[in-house]
Amino acid sequence: MMWRPSGSAIGTWLTSFVTVMLLSTSLYAQSKTIAEFAVHAGRYDRVDVPVTATLRGVPLHLTSGRLQLYEITNGIDVPVVSQLEPGDPAHVSWILSGETHAGQVRNFELRAVASGPARAGADQAVRVEDDGESVWIRIRDKPVLAYRYAIQPAPEGVDPIYARGGFIHPLYSPGGEVLSRIQPPDHYHHYGIWNPWTKTQFEGREVDFWNLNKGQGTVRPRQVLERTAGPLRGGFRASLDHVVIGPDSTASVALKEEWDVRVWNLDPASRAWLIDFVSKLNPLDKPLTVEAYRYQGFSLRATGKWSDATATLLTSEGLDKSNGNATRARWIDVNGVSAASAGTSGILFMTHPGNYNYPEQLRLWPLGANGGEENVFINFNPAQDRDWELLPGRSYALQYRMLVYDGKLDPATADRFWRDFANPPDVDTYPTGALEGARVLVYTRNGEGYVHDNIAASVAAIQQLGERHGFAVDVSNDPELFTVNSLRQYDALIFSNTNNEAFTSDEQRLAFQTYIRGGGGFMGIHSASGSERSWPWYFQLLGGTFVRHPPQQDFTVEVMDRSHPSTSFLPDRWDIENDECYYLNKLNPDLKVLLAADLTTVTDEEREGFPGEIFGNSFPLAWYHEFDGGRQWYTALGHRPEQYQDPMFVRHILGGISWVVTGISR
Repeated sequence: MMWRPSGSAIGTWLTSFVTVMLLSTSLYAQSKTIAEFAVHAGRYDRVDVPVTATLRGVPLHLTSGRLQLYEITNGIDVPVVSQLEPGDPAHVSWILSGETHAGQVRNFELRAVASGPARAGADQAVRVEDDGESVWIRIRDKPVLAYRYAIQPAPEGVDPIYARGGFIHPLYSPGGEVLSRIQPPDHYHHYGIWNPWTKTQFEGREVDFWNLNKGQGTVRPRQVLERTAGPLRGGFRASLDHVVIGPDSTASVALKEEWDVRVWNLDPASRAWLIDFVSKLNPLDKPLTVEAYRYQGFSLRATGKWSDATATLLTSEGLDKSNGNATRARWIDVNGVSAASAGTSGILFMTHPGNYNYPEQLRLWPLGANGGEENVFINFNPAQDRDWELLPGRSYALQYRMLVYDGKLDPATADRFWRDFANPPDVDTYPTGALEGARVLVYTRNGEGYVHDNIAASVAAIQQLGERHGFAVDVSNDPELFTVNSLRQYDALIFSNTNNEAFTSDEQRLAFQTYIRGGGGFMGIHSASGSERSWPWYFQLLGGTFVRHPPQQDFTVEVMDRSHPSTSFLPDRWDIENDECYYLNKLNPDLKVLLAADLTTVTDEEREGFPGEIFGNSFPLAWYHEFDGGRQWYTALGHRPEQYQDPMFVRHILGGISWVVTGISR
């Protein structure tokens, strides 16, 4: 049976990972969003792909309560299994569950939750145990692999020179089949999954760390540096020494290596393991050159069950055991008989574009090797056709990923897994927790003329954002508040649907200017562009002044810049329902345009009058810039009260607030 994540399987995985929960306003009040993430699928369709987001700039030290990740989808907040891990910076990981189409953006929030249900999927732990000789990784009660750090003695009656530690064995399939092998009689120095170098030059002499019988070198495990368990992934970091053995049996360390091995809880149904393997090579005070040779590096000696008759190998280039040796490949799928219920098990080995000499050449035992029996050996070799000089003071990394499964894998699915490894989705992090403790003024004054009926809805939306993100919101339509001393208390001024004359005196205007010139933040929403129509300084601050709009209608907006927190989460083309497409003139030439109306989707019988052909088929609708000492952001959208209940539009506003207050754009 071909193993692949079918549509029905995707639904099963997603149901296992998340529980749909509608959060009321009262629950929002009990939680604070400290970071937002926009995950971009990029050029490829994705299915259940791991993602990791940096938490640089996120004030974790200021948060209290339990951290919970949510996906935000059409106003529904879905708890997501995630794992917070320390580092500099700290990071959070999760599975982008289900299907994500090329070009799609999915949005997440990390919240400090004071109460409410426990984290979704917290019982689906990746366990890490130590028996005094090996570190064992299990998903629930199923063993995945063991890292042997104790020295494994040579088999009875075999030269003790073959003893060594620092390798992975056993490696299990989800169905319980052991897929690796150590110390087979034909090659006592083969150790499951291991990473030694065969032909090197160190201090003018040849050193072989692979063929232990030469007595030139070996690899010795030093210590396990870290063991990490959790609901999403678990693993270990371990250090190893590449030891040179002198003619007098003295030993010295030529190269230090560090392994970082992580197992992902990719599939709650336990039909597959996903294992990341990173080797960091750190020469000491003298260079070591890995010389070109046919086999060395990241290797597997497979189970003795696999032979020419019972196993198949397929590379990303469509080659197999008969013709794949010494060729380059992005991945190689190794599959053979097993006692698992599917009848076969396999390992998809993937290499990373960041590796030296990528895509590395392969060493495969070809058909007929070892008499055709017990003859599955594979090796990604970055130094098969060229030397690799490792210099002191530098660190070199090799990255690989393994998908371990039962059944069979088709090439298209193998390609997808490799793409997700080599070109993962981009994740933008916006530390909204930086708004904690800020204070903003929402100003709503309208002079004589048209007054929008959306003001109350816009104020309520911003007040809810303040509750969720920890910033204070004052609301006023009184221009007397605009004094130099009064405005000093605010991190930003938000003109929400002001219109016509926003002030009643030049003293108020001067206080406003003084605030901006002192570094204050300003934000305008919708008809704020119709305010102060005779004041040129205000035009330049906001970015332009309102002229007209065609009839209210549906139209499409294009995202011109998604590096900003107010647009990062949007699709490339955002379909706007029943809004006004504003036209402004006297635009500030320094504007950084975020959104633009696609005028081919706008019905406008008066377009020839303005904007005519000045802007072609695109007119700017949202932007940001810096002017006269402060930061400014504006959106022309938001005519209807209902739009201030639209999660996409509200997040658009939040991104504007975040930028004018913090200046953080990514």
